[in-house]
Amino acid sequence: MVVTACGGSGAAGSDTSAGEIDRNATLRMAWTVAPANLDPHQSSNYQVDFNYLAPVYDRLTVIVSGPEVAPMLAESWEYSEDGTSVDFALRTDATFHDGTPVNAAAVVKSLNRARDPQQARSAPSLAMVTDVQEIDDRTVRVVANRPAVDLPAVLASTTAAIINPVALDNKADLSVEMAGSGPYVPEQIRRGDRIVYKRYDGYWDPEAQKTARLEIMGIKDDNARLNAFRSGQIDVMLAKAGQTDDLQPLLSQPRYDMHTYPVAQFYAVQIDIGQPELQDPKVRRALNFAIDREGINSALLQDQCQAVYQPIPEGVDGHNESLQDAYTFDPEEARRLLDEAGADNITLRLITVAGLSPQQEMATAIQAQLAEVGVKVEIIPLPNEEAQIRMGEGGYALINPRLAYPTPAQTLLTNYLTKVRFPTPASQEFQDTVDKSFDPSIGDAERTELYTTASTIASEEAYDLFICGIPTQVAFTDKVVGADEGAQADFVGIVDTRYMGITS
Repeated sequence: MVVTACGGSGAAGSDTSAGEIDRNATLRMAWTVAPANLDPHQSSNYQVDFNYLAPVYDRLTVIVSGPEVAPMLAESWEYSEDGTSVDFALRTDATFHDGTPVNAAAVVKSLNRARDPQQARSAPSLAMVTDVQEIDDRTVRVVANRPAVDLPAVLASTTAAIINPVALDNKADLSVEMAGSGPYVPEQIRRGDRIVYKRYDGYWDPEAQKTARLEIMGIKDDNARLNAFRSGQIDVMLAKAGQTDDLQPLLSQPRYDMHTYPVAQFYAVQIDIGQPELQDPKVRRALNFAIDREGINSALLQDQCQAVYQPIPEGVDGHNESLQDAYTFDPEEARRLLDEAGADNITLRLITVAGLSPQQEMATAIQAQLAEVGVKVEIIPLPNEEAQIRMGEGGYALINPRLAYPTPAQTLLTNYLTKVRFPTPASQEFQDTVDKSFDPSIGDAERTELYTTASTIASEEAYDLFICGIPTQVAFTDKVVGADEGAQADFVGIVDTRYMGITS
C-alpha cells in the first residue's frame, strides 16, 4: 500500500513583512483573457478558465508553490496496492455557498459529471477515471484504468471542480452562474469583461481569502493592461514578455515590483501529424529547421523567450540535455529534408486566437519563414473558445502555448495523448513510455528515465513546431503580498490569486 498524506493548507504568501494584511481591501488583478463559459466541466482551455473559476470552486486537492500537491477538500489520500485507485478522506468543515455540506455524495456526483463526455467538454482530462465511489460519508474512492500516481495532481485542476449538487439537480445554467464551495462568492459577473467576488464567511481556510473582495478582469490589449496598472486601476497584472521594456520605468520605482517564474510552458505551432502532408517525420523536422526562433524572440518577445526543442523544459525531470539546439535555423536543411521526402504543395491552416498577442504576430512571422522553404500557411483567426476545439477536429495547426502540469507525465499526456490537443495518436512507443511513468510503484530514477525517453521521441519525431519557452511574469504594487506564490505559475502561465493579499 502506497500512502500519501500531505499536511498543511499550503497557506503561501502569508508573510506580512510589508505591513499588516488589510482584510477589508479589494485585490484587483488583470489577466489577458476575459471570463467566458463559467462551467468548470465545460472548459475547453483550463489555462484560460482557471483564473475565474478557482476563487469559487474547490477541488479535492490544490497545487501550492513548489509545485506541490496539497490537501483541499481532501485532507489525505491513500493509494491501493496496485496503484489503480486512490481513497480520499474528506475534511469535515467544508460547505457549499448555500450551506449544503461537501460530503462524499456531492464529490461523487461532481466527478461523475466531470468525466462524462455527454456533460463535460473537459472529460478527456479525466479519461483514466473509470469509477468514483462513495465508501462512506467522508471517503471517496477514485478508480483508474491504469496505475495513477498523477491522480491527486489531476484532480487539482478546475476541470475536476466540485459543484454544489443542488445546482446540478436543479439544472442551473452553470455557464452564467456559479455554485461552488471556495473562498469567494461571485458578486458581479460580466462575461467578456470581469468577475467581482466577495469573501465567503465561514470558509475553512482564512488564509485563502485575505481580502474582502477580489476583482479579476480580462484586458487583452497589452498597452491597455499596462496603462491600467500604471494608473492604479489594478494591483496585479500578468506581464507579457513583450512588455519588459515598457515596464522598466515603473519597476525602477520602489512601489512596483515584478516576479518571474521558471520557464515551463512553451509556444509551439501545434500540428496534426495525421494531416497527409505531415505524416512523414522528415517533413515535420524540415518545418522545425525553417523556424527562426532567435529572430522571433528578438523582434517580438524582447529576448525573453528561450528557444525550445522538446516538450520537457530545462530544470524539469526528463529534460534531455543532448537535444539542445536540435533544430537550429537552417533553411537549407529544411529544403533538403522536404526534397528527400518528396514533399510539395504543403499547406498549414494555422489557427490563431483573434487579437491575442504575441501569437498573432508570431503567426505572421512563421508564415513568412515557412514560405521561404515553399510551405504555404493560411492564418485563421478564431475566438479563444473555438480555437482549441477546431484544432482537435484534425487537419489544422494552432499557435499557442503547450500547457505544463505539476508532473511531466501529466504534461506529456495532456499535450500529446489527448485528442483535442493532438488529433492523431502519437507513436505506440511514446504512449507506452508515458503510460509506464504513471506507476506509483516505480522509483524516481526510473520515472525520470521514462520522461526523458518520451521527451526525446516527441522532439525527434517533431510532434510540434517547437518555438520558445516563456516565463510567467507578474507585476504588482508594493502593497501586494503573495504574488510570488502563484502555485500554478510554477508550471504554467496561471497566477493563482488564492493566497494574495493587500497590506494597509
